[in-house]
Amino acid sequence: MIRHLHPTDSPALLQFKQRSGADEVFTLAQVLTGGQESFPLMKYTTIALSPRAWQSCWVRTRRARVQAVLRAGPRSGPHAWELGDLFLDKGSRDVALEVLEQLSYPAGSSGARRIFLRLPAESNLFETARAAGYRHAFSEDLYRAKSTREVLARTKETPEGLELRPLQDEDTHALFRLYCATVPIHTRALTGQTMDDWASSAESPRRKVRDLGVSDLKRGGLEAHVASSDIAGGRFFSVRCMDNASCRYESLVAAGVGQAGDGPAVTVVPSYSGRLAETLLELGFTRHETYDVMVKTLAVPVTKTVPGMIAAES
Repeated sequence: MIRHLHPTDSPALLQFKQRSGADEVFTLAQVLTGGQESFPLMKYTTIALSPRAWQSCWVRTRRARVQAVLRAGPRSGPHAWELGDLFLDKGSRDVALEVLEQLSYPAGSSGARRIFLRLPAESNLFETARAAGYRHAFSEDLYRAKSTREVLARTKETPEGLELRPLQDEDTHALFRLYCATVPIHTRALTGQTMDDWASSAESPRRKVRDLGVSDLKRGGLEAHVASSDIAGGRFFSVRCMDNASCRYESLVAAGVGQAGDGPAVTVVPSYSGRLAETLLELGFTRHETYDVMVKTLAVPVTKTVPGMIAAES
């Protein structure tokens, strides 16, 4: 059984560091920084001494020997959890299935409807996660460009003509409709089809994100969304765009990269955004690591037929 990390586990964590491998799972922030190659002993020792922090961490032990350490909790809202860290004893990797299965209990008890898990492509844990109830939602690729100025020099169109505007709270419904229009139904069936689930499942590498939108003048709502934020050593951006939008991906990427300064740019592109991936390669980005995003559904909607009456003219 897994249990919460306790202050008394600190001495055992030192021995665990010597036996553990690299982090098995990645959050979006870890994708951008390359993850953790070794168990961060000081980080988890500090967490063990903090009553509030260790509530999001669990360990699997046997005879006072730590076999697994994991960290998990809400992503952006209460309905979606995410596995942030998973370190395993190299000699006890067989406990991974038990650990992934038992995480469902605290997640479900807190009201979560699904748990997200991001693995490097061809991870040895992929089949283990499937056995624990996780299903593959989509794959995604990390794209990097060494110089934002070089990217902007390659663009044939500038973002000035897009009429981008900062998004406000009242644009939330429009963003959700854009999400529904650009994400395949089989993916949304796993990641969330309601507005509450979508909001809880959203992820960002930082809290301060600049959100810009392109209005759909013909149908109302939004036809494109660009989010960007400064991260250590560069700029992160993401682009979402309708297939029949009047704007071009080149202009949206230019808006995400930004006009000021120079430095590397990085983005993560899901497998269902092929046109964006092609545009990035044309603008000088290179594709790096590939990841698999998996989801375990904890709550299944129940459909119920309710008889009703309507008024009809004869």
